[in-house]
Amino acid sequence: MKKKLNELKQLKGVGEVLSRRLVEAGHDTLAKVVAAGEEGLKKVQGVNQRLIPAILEQAGLLAGEGRPSKAQKVEGLKRQAASLKSQVQGVALRVRENFQEEIAGKAGKKVEKQIMKVIASLEKVGGNLETRVKKAGKGMAKAEKSLAILAAAGLADIGKGLKKARKSLKKV
Repeated sequence: MKKKLNELKQLKGVGEVLSRRLVEAGHDTLAKVVAAGEEGLKKVQGVNQRLIPAILEQAGLLAGEGRPSKAQKVEGLKRQAASLKSQVQGVALRVRENFQEEIAGKAGKKVEKQIMKVIASLEKVGGNLETRVKKAGKGMAKAEKSLAILAAAGLADIGKGLKKARKSLKKV
């Protein structure tokens, strides 16, 4: 049992509790996690919905070839960059819908400027993926955390969160 738990804990986003829940649900090996797919993992309590594709990708790589090749890592990072870009665009739409009056002011202009800078940084990171795989992955992970917090934030906090996400990407 402990060996199965440790095998599942190799996956990023899966800790002690989640690995135990996966085993209880019958997904006690990496191959079974891959076979369960998105629908199977959604049924397990405590699985972060946004992490399911990454968990499946990691489980597939670990169950199959062992370590992913550089090309596979780059492809995964490209998907992550596209996901981040759509998150930023979602934040932009939410800002336009929820803060119509404030957007005309100084804070609104700052937020729009930060949105444009984050998108430009993501495009720049996309160009550096081939040469800076590890650093790009870390920067995008930090940016993703910063963007996730913005779901229920006010206009000023959105501006700060975008700035923090941009800084994470700028280091790449």
